[in-house]
Amino acid sequence: MFQKFLQSKLLTFLLIAALFNLNQPSAIAQTSIDEDKLDTVNGMPWAGRGLPFDKVVDIKDSLVDSALGKVVIDRHGEDPLGVLFKEPFAGPSPGRFVMVSLWGSKIEGCFVKMIVQSAPTDGKADLEELVPKMIELGIDGQILQLTASPNTKPRGFQGNYTYTEYENNTSYERSSTWYMTDTSFAINADAANMLRNAPAKEIRARLTFANGDTKVFPIGKGNVKRWQEAYGFNSSCTAPK
Repeated sequence: MFQKFLQSKLLTFLLIAALFNLNQPSAIAQTSIDEDKLDTVNGMPWAGRGLPFDKVVDIKDSLVDSALGKVVIDRHGEDPLGVLFKEPFAGPSPGRFVMVSLWGSKIEGCFVKMIVQSAPTDGKADLEELVPKMIELGIDGQILQLTASPNTKPRGFQGNYTYTEYENNTSYERSSTWYMTDTSFAINADAANMLRNAPAKEIRARLTFANGDTKVFPIGKGNVKRWQEAYGFNSSCTAPK
């Protein structure tokens, strides 16, 4: 009798679990994004939360769903103050630093955009000093230099956030400020061709900021390989006549 009771309970549990799973939304890989969602006129959430990373994504017109281009979105994060875990993408916290980069081509040309986000330990930063002036990429023994576009003015943002700090087994809520800059870089057909034909392996990139500071970071081989398709949408980097 007791065994039958257990079997009945087990069957009920399995049926409930099955019904629960049927009601859960299945994960669908995002293969396209509306152009307006790439507009950073109002800034970008920390670490580009919600964007499709590490894949080639079609850029669609937000109104008529027509194809406008392709983009690969990469990001790199640093969490120097993390003790047990390094979680630079989880949210702003003192010392965290994130770079989100967009690489691709559209009907009107090719583009590279660099989003820099910083949460200084003291909550103070000069936005102008977070604007990168140049990107250098080491590709197949050569250095490709991309300079900030003179036609697109960099954008700067700042916002407040709260975080939890622990001291003597007690948690305290603290507040601070994080900063963000958004810079577009000029890229022509020759530069795009170099990116498109880069060997599929990890490369190193260097950002040089307005104050002369530099930041070296890696770009994984998967995204380097994806440049071929992203810049293949408009390999000439020119608008149609």
